[in-house]
Amino acid sequence: MGELEQVLPKELTDAARASGNEVVLPYVEALKAIVIATRHQIAVLGLEAFEVRKDGLSTVEMTDASSHIVFTGDWKAYVATMNAEADRWLRENRLDENHGYILTSASESEFTRLKGSR
Repeated sequence: MGELEQVLPKELTDAARASGNEVVLPYVEALKAIVIATRHQIAVLGLEAFEVRKDGLSTVEMTDASSHIVFTGDWKAYVATMNAEADRWLRENRLDENHGYILTSASESEFTRLKGSR
């Protein structure tokens, strides 16, 4: 579990579905999670959209903004840019009720560890 999942309020996590260590959020809760991430200076690096089926989850769409938005050293600017992109993508890819979203995210310390392990 990452730092974003630790700061999400109970009402958001209660609406979520667990998938292993991931939290699958309904649309409205995913939008709220992006706002919370921004408030806590956590960058949303990418999103996955899933159809929730009786036998599990099926990936429908995904985006990885971190593949084309480069971190240039200013964490606040990076978070603002990444999270605006995540919000835009989510609003443009709204799916029906039986769908959910995983937000792949990183705080500055998590991001530094990720970059150091490459």
